[in-house]
Amino acid sequence: MPAKIPDLPTNLSVTAQTIGTAPSIGDELSALALEQMDQGVILVDADLTVKVINGPLYELFGLPRGFMPGADYVQMIQFLARKGEYGPGDPEAIAARHLEQALRAEPPLYEHLRPDGRVLEVRTRRSSGGGFTRTYTDVTERRRAEDDLTKQRHLLRLTLENMGQGIVLLDRELRCIAWNGLTLDILGVEEEVMRGGPRLQDVMRHQIACRRLEMPAGAPDFGDNLEAKTAYLMERVGRPEQEFVYARPQGDGRFIEVRVVPLPDGGQVRTFTDITDRVVADEALRQSREILTGVIDAIPALIDVKDRDGTVRLTNRFYRETYGPAEAPPPGPPADRATALDRLVVESGLGVPFHEDRASGGDGSTRDWLTTKMPLTDEDGQVTHIVTVALDITARKRAEAELRDAQASLIQAEKLASLAQLVAGVAHEVNTPIGVTLTAISHLGEEVARIRTLFEENRIRRSDLQEFLDIAWESTRMILSNVERATGLIQSFKQVASDQASGERRPFDLAAYVDEVLLSLRPRLRRTRVTVELDIPAGLIVDGYPGAFAQVLSNLIINALVHAYDEGDAGRILLSARKQPPGWIEMHYADDGKGIPADIRPRIFEPFFTTKRGTGASGLGLSICANIMSGTMRGSIALEDGGEKGTRFVLRFPAG
Repeated sequence: MPAKIPDLPTNLSVTAQTIGTAPSIGDELSALALEQMDQGVILVDADLTVKVINGPLYELFGLPRGFMPGADYVQMIQFLARKGEYGPGDPEAIAARHLEQALRAEPPLYEHLRPDGRVLEVRTRRSSGGGFTRTYTDVTERRRAEDDLTKQRHLLRLTLENMGQGIVLLDRELRCIAWNGLTLDILGVEEEVMRGGPRLQDVMRHQIACRRLEMPAGAPDFGDNLEAKTAYLMERVGRPEQEFVYARPQGDGRFIEVRVVPLPDGGQVRTFTDITDRVVADEALRQSREILTGVIDAIPALIDVKDRDGTVRLTNRFYRETYGPAEAPPPGPPADRATALDRLVVESGLGVPFHEDRASGGDGSTRDWLTTKMPLTDEDGQVTHIVTVALDITARKRAEAELRDAQASLIQAEKLASLAQLVAGVAHEVNTPIGVTLTAISHLGEEVARIRTLFEENRIRRSDLQEFLDIAWESTRMILSNVERATGLIQSFKQVASDQASGERRPFDLAAYVDEVLLSLRPRLRRTRVTVELDIPAGLIVDGYPGAFAQVLSNLIINALVHAYDEGDAGRILLSARKQPPGWIEMHYADDGKGIPADIRPRIFEPFFTTKRGTGASGLGLSICANIMSGTMRGSIALEDGGEKGTRFVLRFPAG
């Protein structure tokens, strides 16, 4: 702006002055005081003559000192309007509007936004002589700070409302002074109630009364005494001395984790996290672990699970009965070799195939072990644990000098190895009914919550209740059927595993037991297009060795899957049996696979004879079948002429 306003007298003095009289000492002191102020000041008398202007006012408007007392206020405003100080518009109209506001001192306080973005707070006061005084204060930084604070508060509110947790701030008297929307849902309190600043004990009492909050396990029986229940909870969780976390069940079926953080002024921050899904998942995981642990404990092989650092985390019952608790040195190779193998599994991510080791047993004797190591990995493929399965083959190794004893040991090793493989299919088979059960329970829980809400709000209708009963009935049937299915699967797996492990003699229904054996082979069969059909009458009781018979049947079917069909081929295996007098059972096996070439048919029962040794076949399958049928089962197995296609065996053994 120019150094002076046209048509107005100018004075470049830096000191504010009064007009009409010679300046006195008091006037000079007043002028000096005005110059030292942070505010701009202008004094206008009744005839609109500017009597006083201090230096800071010029600086606020970005003008050189040029106005002096005696200038006309209207001309001053018109000049500023022409310079764009008040935005677009007619300068005379702008000056008239400003003059009217100033004379009426209305509004007495307002903010003026300058073109350069600065904000001036303008305060007008009427004088007794008809004039007025205006002060101008630069509040730009204050406004920016207030705007920043407003933005931060808005951001904080958005953050709180978008949190996955409920959060509430309590003052030193434990009154609710801030919260987010999720808190209202979890606490079951209306917004209007929270705005009234209820105390924590009032909220707890309300939750107990409407059955939104359940008393913890082990709490005394207070009957319907709300005050006693509230006092009990407040004493336990009302004012912890340090950060405190606890979980509580809600009346609507949810589980809430509450975290209490005491503040230095005696207040608190409480967060509420819905952990229902975690609790349900933990329970399902616990049940799965119990099932898996039960199956593993039924296997007569030493099984231990170590973490990446080599610390033993889990052992099965056979391990503990043989070597004591997990803290005892594990069986197998010497410690340095075992550590090296564990490190190899961790670094490569691959398992160690079955290999033989010799080490000291739990009773101090030297034992031989057939050991394998398998990695357990996380979602990223990183090895988290090492599973070691060690099969005691001491008896087999001692009897290697004699072929029969060696074959008997191999049969035992194969039997135990098949038991170890059986575990792999257990979790997969049991997972489906457990998963369906969990889904049905979750759905039923949602429906219970829905019907409870309708009931509590007195909006329930007959159709709602009918719909809930239908869903509850269907869900209950689904849960019951899948639990029964899971129970049946577990019992079948345990029975087959126990029979193969113990080798005890007992009566068994041939048709039912064949079904159980096929159930244990289902994971293997599902990877093929081969089906197994049965033609065995019910009630055909055999007093014999079910474990040995299961080994024979499993070997025949697995041998067919390996040799009779190429990968992806469809096929059919038929098992039929009839009772032949006097007191014998004749069972026929028939498949429609590739058959056995005539030149090798005489050798199929020889130990270690196989046409697929390079693919992992040991050549012991049919040899084990022959030994079991002639020895344990006191019967026989023979290869029949299958014609142009397929393979047929006939098995004969006594019924009792």
